[in-house]
Amino acid sequence: MNSNGYVLVKLQPDDFFFPMVGKDGYVLEHRLVMAKHIGRCLQSWEIVHHKNSIRGDNRTENLQLVTDDRHKQISILEAKIARLQKENEQLRKRLNGKRNTA
Repeated sequence: MNSNGYVLVKLQPDDFFFPMVGKDGYVLEHRLVMAKHIGRCLQSWEIVHHKNSIRGDNRTENLQLVTDDRHKQISILEAKIARLQKENEQLRKRLNGKRNTA
C-alpha cells in the first residue's frame, strides 16, 4: 500500500500488463483490475475512479473508467452530496430535539 492508501501490485516483466508499471515495477491495483476487466493496458491519461471513495476497495463493480474532466466533475458532486447529507443529518437532530422538548 502506498502513502495515499492505494494498493500496489508488483508485476513481472513477462506480464501482459507490465507496460503499466512505474519505474519500481509496481502498478496501482485499481488500474490493474480495470485493465484486466476491459482486456487491455490503460493509457496514462485514463483515470479509474473508486465509486465509494474507498481506495482499497478494488472490486470491479466499485471502479469506473473516466476522463480527467469527468473525474473532477464526479469528485465535486460527491463532495456536495456528502456535505448535504451531513447538513440533513444535523437538521434532523435539531428537529428531533425540538420535538422532544415540546
